[in-house]
Amino acid sequence: MNCIICLKIGDAYSPDYVNNLYKAVRKYTDDDFICFTDDPTELDPGVICYIMLPRSSEGWWPTWSKIEIFGREEIKKYQKKVYFDLDMVIQGDITPILEHDADWAAIECPWKGKIFRLKHPGESIINTSVMVWKDITWIYDKWESDWKNIVRNYRGTDYWYHVNGLRPTSLPKVFYSYREGSKPSHYWVNGMKPYLQYQPDYSVCLFHQKPDLHELDKSNRLYKIWHETVS
Repeated sequence: MNCIICLKIGDAYSPDYVNNLYKAVRKYTDDDFICFTDDPTELDPGVICYIMLPRSSEGWWPTWSKIEIFGREEIKKYQKKVYFDLDMVIQGDITPILEHDADWAAIECPWKGKIFRLKHPGESIINTSVMVWKDITWIYDKWESDWKNIVRNYRGTDYWYHVNGLRPTSLPKVFYSYREGSKPSHYWVNGMKPYLQYQPDYSVCLFHQKPDLHELDKSNRLYKIWHETVS
């Protein structure tokens, strides 16, 4: 038995983001859909909600709660867990993600490429906006044992993983970035000019930077896909 997981902490994203993801995922699987949240108001009745509260410490922000999920008792009964951030559009078949078998896998970012790695050797090319895992409670235990120092000294989960040599394997290459495109020439070798293009050959578009999805013009193809899913 597998499950789908998302996270909604604070008010950065409206309930529509959870409901959109839920309805989009439901086209491909009937696995339990779980949301860890501090406010389940207005979430679809089909979403299984578990309370997760924000922590109070210098440097903490909601992305750190993704590591807290790894240690939650509620998901231990599931053989495989598939996690999605809220700021994305599922625009195509996600079966390759759902069927991917790995102890821990995340997105490798081909849009960053060799030049990015040479210029930013201390930066990760892994993005955990989508993850698949079985049991990585040990990562949660490592983080929980010193979490206040970690959130104060590291700017986010992906950077912490990278610096500490915690590297997931790669998910299928079905992702692209709305802002950075799908290859280095779209952004990193193009003066870092936002690409902002819909690419129909991929299954998932990441909105991991500005603009936010709800800020798009209503005529934008990706906004229409998202809005049609919600409605």
